[in-house]
Amino acid sequence: MTTPNLLLLLLLLLAIPLTTTAQVLTTPSTPSQPAQNGNNAPKKDTSVLGTDIPFFDAGSETFSFDGRTWNVLDNRIFSARFEKYLAAPAQTSEADTEYRETLDQILTYLSPKNPGGPSLQHAVDLLPQAASYYADARLCDSLLNAIYGTYLSQNKVQELNRINTQLDSESGRVRRNYDLQKTNTDRTDRAVNNQDEAGVQEKEREEEKKDPGVLQGYEQRILEIEAQRVANKTRIAASEIQSKIEFQALIVQFFLQRRHEHVVMACRFYRKLFGDGDNKLHFEEESDAQKAFAQSVGFNPTISTLESVSNELIRDVDEGVNAFEYHLEQRELESASKRLSEAFAVGEYLPKIRTLDRIEKEKVLQFVRDANQLLSTIEVKDYTLAEELINRLRETSKDFDYSKPMAAVQTAKQVASMRIRKAKNAAMAGDTDTYEENIQLATEIWPTNPELTKEFNMIADQADVQSMTLNDLDRLIATRSFRQIFDDKGRYIAATVSDPERAAQLDTILNDIAKIDLSINQAEKLTQLGDKHGAWETVEELHKEFSDDPKLSSVRSDLATDVAPFVSALKEAERLEDRNQTGSSLAWYLKARRMYPNSTFARSGVNRLVELVLPDENTSLSPGPGAEDAPDQP
Repeated sequence: MTTPNLLLLLLLLLAIPLTTTAQVLTTPSTPSQPAQNGNNAPKKDTSVLGTDIPFFDAGSETFSFDGRTWNVLDNRIFSARFEKYLAAPAQTSEADTEYRETLDQILTYLSPKNPGGPSLQHAVDLLPQAASYYADARLCDSLLNAIYGTYLSQNKVQELNRINTQLDSESGRVRRNYDLQKTNTDRTDRAVNNQDEAGVQEKEREEEKKDPGVLQGYEQRILEIEAQRVANKTRIAASEIQSKIEFQALIVQFFLQRRHEHVVMACRFYRKLFGDGDNKLHFEEESDAQKAFAQSVGFNPTISTLESVSNELIRDVDEGVNAFEYHLEQRELESASKRLSEAFAVGEYLPKIRTLDRIEKEKVLQFVRDANQLLSTIEVKDYTLAEELINRLRETSKDFDYSKPMAAVQTAKQVASMRIRKAKNAAMAGDTDTYEENIQLATEIWPTNPELTKEFNMIADQADVQSMTLNDLDRLIATRSFRQIFDDKGRYIAATVSDPERAAQLDTILNDIAKIDLSINQAEKLTQLGDKHGAWETVEELHKEFSDDPKLSSVRSDLATDVAPFVSALKEAERLEDRNQTGSSLAWYLKARRMYPNSTFARSGVNRLVELVLPDENTSLSPGPGAEDAPDQP
């Protein structure tokens, strides 16, 4: 991809969580605060859409913005969005086909190759039809409203021009009267100077008809007309510029949303509506946006620039999908997933992406899920499962680069084995402290290491220590202090080597705590992404089984406070369900689902109650947003 397209791709990636909020394409600044000493100057905003410029490193596939750096393809938000797309069916229904045909027809009407030239009216007439389709997201309505606003602005300009024409006529009439009055006055003055008796008589007759303030009145009226004409011209220029800026802001909005077909349509509408040839985008002088475009393309962009870039990105997406299909045919799933994710990032809503067959996407979906699970298993140090996933990915994809993850797994195993050998030597030497230290480290490196159980037999010689440890373990189990057991797991693992019953019990406890910590970690990640409802459901599901864990209870309590209305709705629904008040319970479940459409609790409750009411019908609800019909109050 060329340098200009790389820069524009950055803006596209940035646009996933953002929308354009201003009509004038300028760099926002922080409003000035009241000066405390009279010398405080306004500070320029350096946050999102402020002075920072996005930067993409093509070599490492990292994206830097607002002081942060991340991999564009290894990002939680992008991964979730991409997996959702892979699991979605292809948009090949009759309505989807009609929608794309409608957009093609609009572009045809706006094309110079259209018989008879571009037909603005026919294209405008099709916008409401295009907006009625689900895939359009009412964007054509926004475009239609912008066109309507331009029409109103142009009508206003025509009205001001008509008024100026009338003022020109009025000005000419007043000037003629002024000249006639002034001529009569000059003639009378000359007659007086020549001492002409007839002239004096004529002056006397004129003086009888003449109002001394007539000339001054004419001059005042001429000045008023000129002032009004200048004001109208200023309003005409301002109205034209504002209309252009508003339309350009919508075009840039489409561009940032990666709606490239709408960009092309809007650009063609713009040329037809504004036929003065001024297609330059209006940026604030010396703004970051202006500098970014100037440094990448060498000049300030125009409407034609955006249209050509959108057309280029459409072609680039088509090539990316073609490359994906080739790699898929060659069973190169890693390359296929990368090419598809790149095409998806550039043109998520383009037909080539949306019509891709679901069966082809499912092959990549399983690979992507295994790859993401591999990262999770390495993070929680489950190297046995990690090695299984690496081998599975190697078998699935011919081009999977297994060297780095396999090296990480083998290194961890070797270090854990080294620690176990040191612990064994320390136990043989009677060095209990060194033994416990190395066992602890070996457990932290690889908690599920199967060699730990075998090597722990050396603890049998330390009967007193073992007995004390087992008593301590029994006491902690009796008081359900499982977290304390987990924190000192190395000592208890060594103590239960010769006690299969306690060893099994301890293994269950350690697995449960590891499971709890993994859930808490997932909840923290969801909270960072702003999904506090999902975070609460993650820990709430586990809390039903491990209500005694203090760390889990603390996290659950904090999250419940943040999403209190949602939690209250679910609890009320469960209470009514327990009392067999099916209708009221269903209403509360629907209300909770409206608050958080992705709620598994609300969806399960609704499905459960619907199945109770209609046991012979297949009435399960899908997880997508659909709870908007739920009442505000049950």
